[in-house]
Amino acid sequence: MVIARFLGCALAAAMLASCSDPDTLIEYRYSAYEGDPYPNRLPEIVIPEGGMGVVTDSLSDTISLIALETGERFGARPVGRDPVTIDGPHRAAVDAAGGALYITLSYPATAGAIGSHSVHGGSSVAGYVQKLALDDLRLLGQVRVEPNPADIVISEDGRRVVVSHFDLKRALDNPKDPEAARSSLAVVDPDAVLLRGSATPRLIPVCKAAHGIALSRPDGARAYVACYGDDALAIVDLTDPDAEVKLVPVGPPLAPDAHSAGYGPYTAVMSPDGKTIAVSNTASRDVRFFDVESETFDESKTILTIGAPYFAAWTPDGSAVYVPTQVPDMIARIGMNPDDNGAISQNIRDECMRPHLAELDEEHGLFVVCEGDQTVTPGKVLRLDPETLEMRSEAEVGLYPDAFARVAAGAP
Repeated sequence: MVIARFLGCALAAAMLASCSDPDTLIEYRYSAYEGDPYPNRLPEIVIPEGGMGVVTDSLSDTISLIALETGERFGARPVGRDPVTIDGPHRAAVDAAGGALYITLSYPATAGAIGSHSVHGGSSVAGYVQKLALDDLRLLGQVRVEPNPADIVISEDGRRVVVSHFDLKRALDNPKDPEAARSSLAVVDPDAVLLRGSATPRLIPVCKAAHGIALSRPDGARAYVACYGDDALAIVDLTDPDAEVKLVPVGPPLAPDAHSAGYGPYTAVMSPDGKTIAVSNTASRDVRFFDVESETFDESKTILTIGAPYFAAWTPDGSAVYVPTQVPDMIARIGMNPDDNGAISQNIRDECMRPHLAELDEEHGLFVVCEGDQTVTPGKVLRLDPETLEMRSEAEVGLYPDAFARVAAGAP
């Protein structure tokens, strides 16, 4: 409120000459504002009774929300740092106990380019890890990491968030320097992620073009990382910064004329009992199984696939795996016992272009994320019968979906 008080001079006198009295006096009086200066106007997310799945739409900069019970998309929320350019939400991990969703932002190879993976693994722009609230996806904090962040996982006890970097550019830029070619794991303390700052992650050089991660249970003391550029699975001790990273080849050395193709290990998914890791190799088109105790691959269990395999899902008892493949676009359920004759597969190319990930929910079905054409056609999430692989429902999501993370009903 402003009060003006005029002192001393008559109007006529003021027009003719200056007045000896003080100039106009302006007094300011303030009252305290008791409201929230930055109110949160995001609508609350009501998790359906059967739980929900969160899907990262990397080319739409959104999170799609899927009702597990029906497979329907019941909402979408914008995410990212810049409302204009593409931030590329890529992978996701849920901390249900902490009420948080972690996502990686992987930027295009060229600033302003169309698509979050216009050259997958070829960006020079630093990525980010964002921590979002599960109840409305508001930003709780963020951490800057290296370019091309890929997979993100959280330890079972919620004390470690670990991020890989699928940095093909770094590998290609340093063909004669193996150390410089290695991409890093970023290890983040969830409690250190602050809204008004950027926590500094611990970076561990691991291997060339690291991607899929599996963590030991329950503390995540060890990380098992699919090393696309080294044709190996890396074993990383996250408790000892000076520990040497161990690289275990996924298979025997390839013939010189075939070495350029390699195996291409891309994903690492741990079995429910924590004893076995399924490693999908997109170049050699097979799934190989790593025994955690012996730290070796069991060649007798290798699954050959017609198409390139991606993120597999285990049955709860570890007796079988669901494997999505691209070109041809299929989903298969394959038993771990070599004598198991119950393997089934479905060609889903008409319903699902480029299946990327399988996620099993025992009660509601097998969910499959379909990338679409990665440019202008929206992706899909299919819900299949886990036994027959028959379609139960499908939902259209955003452009170029990637991750699928489940959130149970009643989560904070």
